[in-house]
Amino acid sequence: MPSESTPPFSYDEYPYASYPYASSHPRNLAALAQLFGMQPADVSRCRVLEIGSAAGGNLIPMAARFPGSEFLGLDASKRQVEEGKPVIDALSLSNITLRHQDILEFDSSEGKFDFIICHGVYSWVPPEVQEKILSVCRHHLAENGVAYVSYNTYPGWYLRRGVREMMSYHASGFDDTQTKINQSRALVDFLASAVQQNQDAYEKLLHEELSIVRASEDSYIYHEHLEDYNEPLFFHQFVSRAEASGLRFMCEAQFASMIPNEYGDETRGTLSKIAPGLVQMEQYLDFLRNRKFRQSLLCHCDVQLDRAIGPERLKRLYVNSPLAEQEPEDADADESRDAHVFEHASGRTLTVGNPVQVHAFRHLASIWPCDISIDALADIARQAIPAEQRPSVEECRHELYETFLELYSSSLVALYAAPSDCTVEIGPTPVTTELIRHQAEQDSRVTNLRHESVHLDDFEREIIKRMDGVATIDQIAAALLEFGVAMQAESPDAESPDPKTELQSVTPTQEQLRAVVEQKLQRFAQTGLLASPNARP
Repeated sequence: MPSESTPPFSYDEYPYASYPYASSHPRNLAALAQLFGMQPADVSRCRVLEIGSAAGGNLIPMAARFPGSEFLGLDASKRQVEEGKPVIDALSLSNITLRHQDILEFDSSEGKFDFIICHGVYSWVPPEVQEKILSVCRHHLAENGVAYVSYNTYPGWYLRRGVREMMSYHASGFDDTQTKINQSRALVDFLASAVQQNQDAYEKLLHEELSIVRASEDSYIYHEHLEDYNEPLFFHQFVSRAEASGLRFMCEAQFASMIPNEYGDETRGTLSKIAPGLVQMEQYLDFLRNRKFRQSLLCHCDVQLDRAIGPERLKRLYVNSPLAEQEPEDADADESRDAHVFEHASGRTLTVGNPVQVHAFRHLASIWPCDISIDALADIARQAIPAEQRPSVEECRHELYETFLELYSSSLVALYAAPSDCTVEIGPTPVTTELIRHQAEQDSRVTNLRHESVHLDDFEREIIKRMDGVATIDQIAAALLEFGVAMQAESPDAESPDPKTELQSVTPTQEQLRAVVEQKLQRFAQTGLLASPNARP
């Protein structure tokens, strides 16, 4: 959120896309704080500050999800704040304020916040603003609060900085902002075509960077590569600044990034020798991984963190995982077989024989992308085991606490302090949230209940807009037929595998259209767009 002291303000001229960032969500931050021995605020009754909230793309969905919490977003771009206010009004949200304000003017009257979020700001502002951001975190963070700050980091940003300097040099010969952007794109196209791909390490890395830039929006190119300020720094430098401000590094927002699982015993052994402390370990991992970007969580320096995370820290947390059970090669194999194999969406497999794990994984597979409390999952798994073999409730829970802590360290499960409230069950009157319906009215991009962006085609948008929990599937199909969008629908009877053929204009019957709606509802279920009844506005 650059200072407004340098007109014209670039974020008014070219607003930055306002997206949700799942890693910054309080239900993620609170889960991590709990794992490290803190007692974070209940996310359903907390105060949240976002520095650089833009149009509220990250904050508004949080406010809609937790009406009992209070949210304040600050941004120096008046244009972006004004773009977010109509959404708040349309949803009648009384627990969120978007304010046009320079962070340098933020004062002590604002009180304390349980969670402070600063995404995509720190590296892009001058030193006095960076200092103020950390000062706000120090003076306005609640006793057990958590601050999230993202920033560009070295060594990964060395090459990206080179690309930025090339683009800035070329664009400096032009005055108009759009011309600068267009010329930067032209330079990137020239470099991509002139440099031979994969001839050496530099050329390979350069092509990777250029491909990212070529696919980016104008606002990204302008603010990432043509702004005056973009200061990457090494992780240890950021930690030193935080400590000087009375803050302590707790962990990364993506916990598994702190675990060197991808390296062998020899490498991990060497790391433990040359990096005896947490900061050193994180810094050397950045060297190994050529890391470009960090999402670091901070707490007060006097908070006593317990980094020896035990299984019992997972109590009251929620879990999900994109698992699918593989069919046994022997079709006649029964439940008594020793090993059950589950495939994760990443392609990795888990082989388990413990009945508690088997039944727990099966349930996770059946409800993805929804989450469930680990204790409730343990009860479900326990009831699926024959009575004569059934462990105690505490044994089942402890088994899953241990299992999920290990899998969390490898990004094979996700843990949260609160549920998303999405569902995979398609009822007779399917429902999504008022926020999602409103977003579908405005744009093709909506924020699902998992706080992720989902792209909808025009036909899907028309379905979403009618999913109010009152209309039946038949009524939705009839309304679409009357509205006329059905002529671009996919015909369930289409024989050609060519998508262009399937999307040709057709005039389906209501029965055929209903089948298409049901197919889309399945997609909505798998992308976190279906709301459970208790999540209805």
